[in-house]
Amino acid sequence: MTVEARGKAWEYGPLATLAYELDKPIGTSFGDVEFYSSRLRGVAGPVLEPAVGTGRILIPLLQQGFSVRGYDASTAMLEQCRTNCARHGLTADVFEGDMTAHRDEYVYEAIVIPTGSFALVPDRDSALAALEAMHCSLASGGRLIVDLEPPSLHVEPGPDPVRHWSHDGSLITLSTWQKTADPIAQRSTSWLRYERWDAGALTHTELQVFSLLWFGMAEFTAMLHQAGFTDVSIHGGYRVGDAPTPADQVWTFEAVRN
Repeated sequence: MTVEARGKAWEYGPLATLAYELDKPIGTSFGDVEFYSSRLRGVAGPVLEPAVGTGRILIPLLQQGFSVRGYDASTAMLEQCRTNCARHGLTADVFEGDMTAHRDEYVYEAIVIPTGSFALVPDRDSALAALEAMHCSLASGGRLIVDLEPPSLHVEPGPDPVRHWSHDGSLITLSTWQKTADPIAQRSTSWLRYERWDAGALTHTELQVFSLLWFGMAEFTAMLHQAGFTDVSIHGGYRVGDAPTPADQVWTFEAVRN
């Protein structure tokens, strides 16, 4: 049996990537794919997706005719993304990159960051650095569209603390060992264990410390302005033009570079 440990939240290994792919295959949407498509209507120039993952968002946007490229810090995720693109007859421009550092000056008409991706940055200094890098990468009039989940102190593992999937005769499991919430650091941290079982024997294990930052609505709006963005609007629950309500699980910030 092999055991691998991942120390950073965005360091998805092969087993974690496989679990993500099985849980959220291409074609899965939470209303986000349709929302981004509507907000990108009329965009003819290049679009960037940081933390592109397996291509769950990238591929349907490419299929709709948008010119999208993406990057990810995980080589396993990029390999899966390329595989998924090939399965759909697409050739995608995806590469290894870090959202806190990657810059393509004045290139993109839009940058799209789905739920859970931006929160992977390690701290607020990194968050601001990422926003400044994206501001630099947008053409004049370009838009950043970024999803955030509202702050939460919920630490229960949920109704299914051990999840499982079947894949090519193997059993893939995901266990949440512990979850903590730090209201001072505005961070939730989960200790995750991925396992692969073959013929009743445990053959591979990956351990991941999965940490997400929280941002208040006013706080993140101020950070966008600090990074140079203007005309910030906030949509609740993928409802275009509707302000977030306490019941919404996703806030979408849309900010313009002038």
